[in-house]
Amino acid sequence: MEYLKIISKIKEEEKNFENVEDFIFNIQNLLKKVSLKIFIEKNKITVSSENLENLDEKDNLFIHIITEDVNQFLEGKNYSNLFNELTISLIEQKNVEDLLDAILEKLEKIIPYTSANIALLENDALYYLSFRGYEKYGVEDFMRNFKMDKREFYTLKTVEYPNWVIIPETQWIKSHLMIPIIYENKILGLISFDSDTPYGFKEEDIEKVYPLLPLLGIALENAKLYEKLKKELEERIIAEEKYRRSFYQIVKLASDIVEMKDPYTSGHQKRVARISVIIGKELGLSQEKIRALAISSLLHDIGKIGIPSEILNKPSSLNPLERRFINIHPEIGYNLLRKIEIISDIAPIVYQHHERINGSGYPKGLKGEEILLEAKIIGVADVFEAMTSHRPYRSALPIDMAIKELVENKGTLYDPDVVDAFLKSLKEGRIIL
Repeated sequence: MEYLKIISKIKEEEKNFENVEDFIFNIQNLLKKVSLKIFIEKNKITVSSENLENLDEKDNLFIHIITEDVNQFLEGKNYSNLFNELTISLIEQKNVEDLLDAILEKLEKIIPYTSANIALLENDALYYLSFRGYEKYGVEDFMRNFKMDKREFYTLKTVEYPNWVIIPETQWIKSHLMIPIIYENKILGLISFDSDTPYGFKEEDIEKVYPLLPLLGIALENAKLYEKLKKELEERIIAEEKYRRSFYQIVKLASDIVEMKDPYTSGHQKRVARISVIIGKELGLSQEKIRALAISSLLHDIGKIGIPSEILNKPSSLNPLERRFINIHPEIGYNLLRKIEIISDIAPIVYQHHERINGSGYPKGLKGEEILLEAKIIGVADVFEAMTSHRPYRSALPIDMAIKELVENKGTLYDPDVVDAFLKSLKEGRIIL
């Protein structure tokens, strides 16, 4: 009668299970009442009596029942916990190889194996991508390079596949279990388990893994889709970066062509671009506006391609007619750039870079807010760089004189915020001449 009460109380403990430690402690206290104690070895529970010589058949049967019950209960709990762990692991993994490694690591707790691998079926061939345990026999490199085609995959039986027994690298395998990973009636690959002892696997091992297979299939499909999208994105980024580099090389080439025609202003557009970008960042312009500012400042004088070289390189002051020629270079530049769809948005900036906020600029005589901010920025950078650089009709002017020009005409010719941003950047050493 005492035995039946203890079995009933063990069932209550199983029902109220919270964790393994408390469960075993409580079972131990119950068994002490009948002089039994628990031993744990290799994750298995053994129940033994303190008085072995006095045990009868009924006692041995009771011990056997308790041992089997407790072990089966804990095994079920371990499997349930492992299933949850594996589910979380499969959700977290994005990379296919990391996912496969996580699967093998978790499955070792369900099916004790010597070694295991996962192969995926691609283009009618099995590719072995994840391995575990083969280092024990020094054959990890062999497995990494091992491949089977579809014909071998579907007909493989050890009795019909002589290589199975004559390949030196696999002679240590005494039992082998192969389970297909199937998703939506399609074989995605295989999970294979090896043991260096005969009869290392049982039919119940398949039953343990079987509920996980749909989950593995979904996880593999998701990981493969993720990697495909990631690869496409990386390829797109590389293509866009290559395009961007090519685009800027073309812009730079156009800038260089202008400067080749007017050697006295060599480097002028690049320096104006450098100063303009610094001012734009100080003013908090968006990345897209900075990009447009950089390109438009590099090409702000592209209209000089249409101006005769003798006027551009004249070593003395220009006469009124020659000045009129010079003053149309923003319009020429605008007409060139607006025809190029990819940079048509910068054409108005180039068109306006000689406008002044009081309306005294050219070619349209725009005022205040009629002028784009990017054009106002280039206007300030252009004046400062031109005054401090050598020209065919004069030497470079002192920096103080260029600063004086901007300060005295701030709010008249030049936008106050732009001038202040320029002066702040210059003072902080971000504009290097």
